[in-house]
Amino acid sequence: MQVMIMNLKKIYYTVLIVVIVLGFGYLGFDRYFRLPFDQEPVAPIANGQEEKESEFGKFNVLIMGLDGRQGVNDRADTIILASLDGENTKAQLLSIPRDTRVKIKGAWDKINAAYAYGGIELTSKTVSDFLDVEIDRYVVVNFNSLVKLVDEVGGIEVDVPVRMYVPLEGIDLQAGKQHLDGEQVLAYSRFRGTMEGDIGRVKRQQQVITLLLEEILRVQNFTQISQMIPIYKEDVDTDLTIKEMIALARIAPEIMENGIETQVLPGENKKIDGLWFWEPDMEE
Repeated sequence: MQVMIMNLKKIYYTVLIVVIVLGFGYLGFDRYFRLPFDQEPVAPIANGQEEKESEFGKFNVLIMGLDGRQGVNDRADTIILASLDGENTKAQLLSIPRDTRVKIKGAWDKINAAYAYGGIELTSKTVSDFLDVEIDRYVVVNFNSLVKLVDEVGGIEVDVPVRMYVPLEGIDLQAGKQHLDGEQVLAYSRFRGTMEGDIGRVKRQQQVITLLLEEILRVQNFTQISQMIPIYKEDVDTDLTIKEMIALARIAPEIMENGIETQVLPGENKKIDGLWFWEPDMEE
């Protein structure tokens, strides 16, 4: 009986850690699950769509990452809609650019402002109205978790492509392959001073999450997993139930084997009334 309890705890704790990782980016990165951007956009589960009966079922999870730095307002830095299908062991992730132009309380604004105005409730409503989907669960992650998780696994090795130096943002990295701690990884993932700008930042975040996920999935020791739990308690807020997390843990290997479909909300950068927005193309 004690062994069974320990195994359930390990499953539960492992899922909590993976939930943290989910909150930082697309999850479908590089050689694992990444799809070319020219593929068909992912279609989230629509409002009113009947669910098939299964242990896990189908539902949509809104995943958000908050900046977490002192002096920075609580606008969502990362917004992802995850459509999970337990019966067919599939997952689809739609990344919504934080500058996406939407209506919030009847006025046009950037979608990441919804969290600052009304927290998870207003953000869920905004995304639901915008995409015409039902939001069943949410996961809100503070980026402080990234620093703590990287340090907990002993850091990760990153090949920094160029000299990165922005003293006002605490970014100071030399070019070349090196072992980075949590603060350095966070600085690396936030750097925008390349020709690719914000797209380059997204690619670096993808790279970091790939490396971090690899390290976390190597963790076999229950004690080490347990030591990561305070990170979840402090920096992650979710209404996923324990039953749902355990169900997710059971089907996770099949989901990974099937591949996780990812897509970025199609659109273009557009200047409106002096401000730059991501103008969505809902017909693409």
